[in-house]
Amino acid sequence: MLKEDQEFQETENIDETEKVSEEVSKSAEATEEGDDSVEEETEVSDREPTVEERAADAESKYKEMQDRYLRLNAEFDNYKKRMMRENSDRLKYFNMELIKELLPSVDNLERAISHAGDENSDLENMIEGLQMVYKGMQEAFGKFGVSEIESIGKEFDPNCHQAVGMINSQEVPENHVAEECLKGYYLHDRIIRPTMVRVSGKG
Repeated sequence: MLKEDQEFQETENIDETEKVSEEVSKSAEATEEGDDSVEEETEVSDREPTVEERAADAESKYKEMQDRYLRLNAEFDNYKKRMMRENSDRLKYFNMELIKELLPSVDNLERAISHAGDENSDLENMIEGLQMVYKGMQEAFGKFGVSEIESIGKEFDPNCHQAVGMINSQEVPENHVAEECLKGYYLHDRIIRPTMVRVSGKG
């Protein structure tokens, strides 16, 4: 009886050993299959893209760049239109401020003309009114960079003087401006019109 139990125990041990061997074998096979799968994935990720894939990628990038170009072009076109509109308005109304400054002088001139027709008006008041108009216009011009060209007693300069004749003068040196016929003006550093003058010369 003891011998039979011993043989039965040995048989069970052999069966368990075989089971363990089978499990180890299956585990090894699974590991090998996993390694093969990883190698296949690595091969797929490392492989060169096909011509079709490269063409599709290039087409996608081209469409993206084209869309970006169209958006930028539309934005630039809108910017140009806005700038043209602003420049047009600026040119159209650029002298509005100057006109505003001159309007009070125009009003004073109208009053002076109106009072000149009154029976009770006198010459002195009319002259005073005209002087106020002149002063107001000079102040308005000054705000916009307009200034007179100084001429009397200055050496004749063809850049800013226009000679309309000569005059003998003991007080003014030769080739200097002795008389001013029509005032000239600067706009900042540019000449709007030259001063018309008579120049001193030898008698």
